[in-house]
Amino acid sequence: MPIRYTSGDKVISGLPLGGIGCGTLSVFPDGTRGCFTGLNNWEKPLGQLHWFRSGTAGDYRVSNPFAIFIKDGNKTVSKFLQTPTLDNCPTVEKIKFEGNFPFAKLYFKDKDIKLDISQLSFSPFIKNDSKNSALPCAIHIFKVKNTTEKKVTVSVLASAINAVGAWNVGRFNKVRQKNGLIGVSFYKKNSHPWDGSGWGNITLATKANKSVTYEGQWPYVRENFRGNAEDRCFQVWECFKKTGQLPNRASGIEAQGEGDEWMAALAVKFKLKPGEEKEIPFYYTWFMPNHYKGHMYQHWFGDSWDVAVYVDRKKEFFLDKTKEWQRTIERAPLGNWLKDALINYCSIITSSSWWTKSNEFVMYENPVKWPLMDSLDVRYYGTMPLAIFFPELEKNTMLLFKRFQRKDGRIPHDLGKSQIGCPSDGTTAGKPWKDLSTKYALMAYRDFLWTKDMPFLRRIYKSVKKAMEWEFSQDKDGNGLPDNEGKDQTYDLWDFYGTSSYSSSIYLASLLASMKMARLLGDRNFYRICENFFKRGRKSFEKELWSGSYYIAGRSKKEKYKACTAGQLNGQWYAHLLNLGYVLPEKHVKKAVRTIINLNGRKSRFGIVNSVYPDGKIDRASYHAENIWAGETYAFAGLAIYEGFIEEGLDIARRTWENFVYKRRNVWSQPDVVFARDGSLGDGELYVRNMAIWSIPFALARHDKGVKEFLFELEPKLAPSLN
Repeated sequence: MPIRYTSGDKVISGLPLGGIGCGTLSVFPDGTRGCFTGLNNWEKPLGQLHWFRSGTAGDYRVSNPFAIFIKDGNKTVSKFLQTPTLDNCPTVEKIKFEGNFPFAKLYFKDKDIKLDISQLSFSPFIKNDSKNSALPCAIHIFKVKNTTEKKVTVSVLASAINAVGAWNVGRFNKVRQKNGLIGVSFYKKNSHPWDGSGWGNITLATKANKSVTYEGQWPYVRENFRGNAEDRCFQVWECFKKTGQLPNRASGIEAQGEGDEWMAALAVKFKLKPGEEKEIPFYYTWFMPNHYKGHMYQHWFGDSWDVAVYVDRKKEFFLDKTKEWQRTIERAPLGNWLKDALINYCSIITSSSWWTKSNEFVMYENPVKWPLMDSLDVRYYGTMPLAIFFPELEKNTMLLFKRFQRKDGRIPHDLGKSQIGCPSDGTTAGKPWKDLSTKYALMAYRDFLWTKDMPFLRRIYKSVKKAMEWEFSQDKDGNGLPDNEGKDQTYDLWDFYGTSSYSSSIYLASLLASMKMARLLGDRNFYRICENFFKRGRKSFEKELWSGSYYIAGRSKKEKYKACTAGQLNGQWYAHLLNLGYVLPEKHVKKAVRTIINLNGRKSRFGIVNSVYPDGKIDRASYHAENIWAGETYAFAGLAIYEGFIEEGLDIARRTWENFVYKRRNVWSQPDVVFARDGSLGDGELYVRNMAIWSIPFALARHDKGVKEFLFELEPKLAPSLN
């Protein structure tokens, strides 16, 4: 079932359209389109056209309206197909919205409109087809059906504003007709050399025929230094509302001053007999090569017009192949909420990624708040769907971490801030994180296990071995486990000292994965080293951290940290995911999971609280401790299901997901943190960690043959993880 809203709902994020590494354009339930990041502006989504106009926050979003003209005899009706107005133009009364990434479907309702009108907007997202999933485009298909008993005349209008370049001076529009399309391309002359949105172009196009008319350019702004609603100009409306046509003008004049903002529009006019239906496609495409690393799509296209021609020719193929994987999920014996979550979390792959011209693939931790490229501690949780849908891109990133591995063997936290090649040690430099090299080892084994790519394993193995050897050196007290030194793991606002259940459980799992890799490659010596560390570390973990009902948060020479944390068995979660077996005694694992459910799971309606004391008091040691991480909640839910707590695990994950969907109405730009007290949202957006929900079907597959068959159908190479 798709996610449903109406135009009256206050939805925070729209459904993003656009390809992997291309930036996206979001479609909102009120019919508007905005939050455009196709201008190499992931960190500053386009919303405000001019910073010095106080009234323009969000004006880009309302400035790309679609509209409808209907003539029934002598009666005409013309309205925007969105509910916010522009230049006081009439709008439809209500829109019903269905979102199922990468499809947004809108149904328009108005007492004056007697026809059935719907809009399907999408971009291709095709499993194992990274090229066709990396197209800078948004496809909009309008379907109009005459449900009356009279012949009617209809016209559908699409418009857009020229948003090329950081400064509007020098912008111009050009009407084009070529390769079966007619449209308007948007340009700018003499962009600043550092302008990431300059030197490129945007195209709005449709099928070329005699029924298409256009207005190639008109000024959007009436008053300088303003831009309030009353100052916006939709000049073509008077013409369109009377005739359903536009005047076929194409001036091409360059913007000379800061008050010049150029818009353009296309209108497709046609007749419908009673009961007849017609589809009208529009293509919004972009080509922005002035990124310091370039884009992979530059190998395939010369400009945005080329993109429009390509998607026009292949849109039916794109529709079918994109729906193919969705149909596989929709047939699965899973709850509807979980199907929705699996489908819609995939949007993060397109919304937050770069795929560079030199074939480097990375994803932001979250682009606006913390624009770090591929924070490894976060991708460990969330890259399961990436590894399933586009394994070559997943392995691409892993090899980038290999390239930037520190000389001492440490794996960096990320690959750079807003860039690739300037890796950092995270937010706590000086105290190397203890959960990065281990997570790297687990992901390396996962990517091999799920692809059977032995050359990849051979290529990355020495790097994994070196990373684990560095991790061995972090055992300062000789107990076989790494020693934490404060804020030196994914909870970077939360201190852990000595032996930490979170870091050490992941470490134990990484030893098992390393042993698997060593055996596959015939490295007996390293196998024995890992085996010895595992035996010693497992014994120490039990001795130092087992409380009788759960594993405590940590233990240093000075004191015990007796809190019960949601992530205490995170390594066991990943060990189950990779079919590595138990890292700790099964009986204790099950008891600890039950304790977490009863303690941490009952402190909030919105997920698992990260840390709770055995007396039931929430741990207030940090912002992280006292709140919920959606990704950690999903990880724990997966672990609980593996351990047989199926209903409890599903309920925990469902509560977190439904808080995003129904209470917060923020499906497609979720943060990492959820406040335990009321479910409100913390910092960040487009958080990769939240894709950890993809572990849940793997856990269910251990108990349900039907779920196992679903995963095998989705990707046959997953079979070894499902046994």
